[in-house]
Amino acid sequence: MSCLSRLNQTLLVLALASSFAYAGETTNKIGITMVDIPAGSFLMGSCKPPANCSNADPDAYDVEIPQHRVNVRAFQMGKTEVTLGQFKKFIAAAGRTELLSGDFMKYNAYGDNTPVVEVSWHDAQDFIKWLNSVDGGGYRLPSEAEWEYACRAGGQHKYCGGNDLNALGWYDDNSGKRPRPVGGKQANAFGLHDMSGNVYEWVQDCQNHSYRGAPTDGSAWTSGECDARVLRGGSWFNVAKVARAANRSIFYLAGSRNFINGFRLARTR
Repeated sequence: MSCLSRLNQTLLVLALASSFAYAGETTNKIGITMVDIPAGSFLMGSCKPPANCSNADPDAYDVEIPQHRVNVRAFQMGKTEVTLGQFKKFIAAAGRTELLSGDFMKYNAYGDNTPVVEVSWHDAQDFIKWLNSVDGGGYRLPSEAEWEYACRAGGQHKYCGGNDLNALGWYDDNSGKRPRPVGGKQANAFGLHDMSGNVYEWVQDCQNHSYRGAPTDGSAWTSGECDARVLRGGSWFNVAKVARAANRSIFYLAGSRNFINGFRLARTR
């Protein structure tokens, strides 16, 4: 990397840090706090050995390449994953009691402040449709690019906010084999908690097995194998390398539910 490139990267990090220092937070009618995320540009994905690059990652998967630059518009991101308590408000208000299956009750047994799990991509979309009807609109799932941009928060750390996963997130070595209340670990530079670990988070994008042809404007990738959707961030159940900022090794059918899958909101500003 040239001296000029290093300078430009340093200036970008400083600009993002400054934006965070003055970032706004708003809390909506059901208690979800949304954080203002500034516009910016970042390198998405991984450089995988034996590629000749300065930041090669031996843990990278083929689906994380090629590393590519993405420009992201300003938006809002949920400070934490959607919690069980917040999701229960949707169930009650929308009369969606059929969601209270045996598996839902079994795996959402750790308190209202833990991330909701056993929700499909379609369930998340139903929650968002309801929330938009009661709280002004604009809510959605983040695109995969927005998710990784918000995770990295101006840095190129291994995890979302740093290189020490024990400080940042819950994973198999420190979780006690269960999900944990949101916000219990260190936030990243944008003020977002639990982006590495705790529960996987649905994003808007369709499944694609590499970044070849991916959008570079921060929008969701709406072509590919769209019966399956991307999840990001790792979970309390998984090993550390799955919680890496670049990891995208997990795709699930959009209608499937799982004990480690939840979601986080984005909102168009």
